[in-house]
Amino acid sequence: MIWLAVVVGLIGLEAGATRLFGRPRYGWRDSEVSLGLALGWAAAAMATGGLSLWIIQLGYDHRLIDLDQKSPWTLAAAIVAADFLYYLWHRASHAWRWMWATHFVHHTAGRMNILASFRQGWTDPISGTWLTFAPLGLLGFSPEVCGVYFTLLLVVQAAAHNEWAPRLGLLEWVLVTPSNHRVHHSLRREHWDRNFGGVLVVWDRLFGTYAPEGERLTAFGHSSFDPASTNPIEIATREWRLMARDALRRFRRPATPAEP
Repeated sequence: MIWLAVVVGLIGLEAGATRLFGRPRYGWRDSEVSLGLALGWAAAAMATGGLSLWIIQLGYDHRLIDLDQKSPWTLAAAIVAADFLYYLWHRASHAWRWMWATHFVHHTAGRMNILASFRQGWTDPISGTWLTFAPLGLLGFSPEVCGVYFTLLLVVQAAAHNEWAPRLGLLEWVLVTPSNHRVHHSLRREHWDRNFGGVLVVWDRLFGTYAPEGERLTAFGHSSFDPASTNPIEIATREWRLMARDALRRFRRPATPAEP
């Protein structure tokens, strides 16, 4: 409950401050949709989080390496390893339709703010997100150590969904900052499928998926999404319904007659 109060307080502070000192970063309709999707995701996240910790524990019970779980070096290694797996998951979520069906929801936000960071899909258990971190246990990282990374990821992502923060100098080369995460949500074609990092942006620089922001971005969302849509259930299930429709069309397509 304390964590929830902190999040609500920060959202209120951001909304009030940006309305007083700059362009408002929260709109009633957009915020209402984000809140509805966030509530659904929170319920689903309880299941997904449990599955993730379970499979990490399963791997840890059969670990290949014994590590000192209290060592700061183990924690640092866990953060790096988990963030690399997050990068792979995030990149795959933009490439594979089965995973995109869940992740698409996150890209429907038209504004970048703390609340938008919690606009998430509800079907992670189906898409298999919980399988992403399975190798961590095998590598010798306990669920408790991995939990530190998940908390850090939540904090960094909440801060990175931000329209008003400037570039952060040398940190832009290492961390996921508001500037380089704005690129990930940009509507500009040259920014699509860029900057997948969760905590560290070094993976994007290493694997050629990094793009700098350039001039400050202000237009966000997804080109195929109608921002007038306000039904969280329809948004959360849209890509699954489209996949089912396409599958039925292929199934019902008449066979091509054989040539005489």
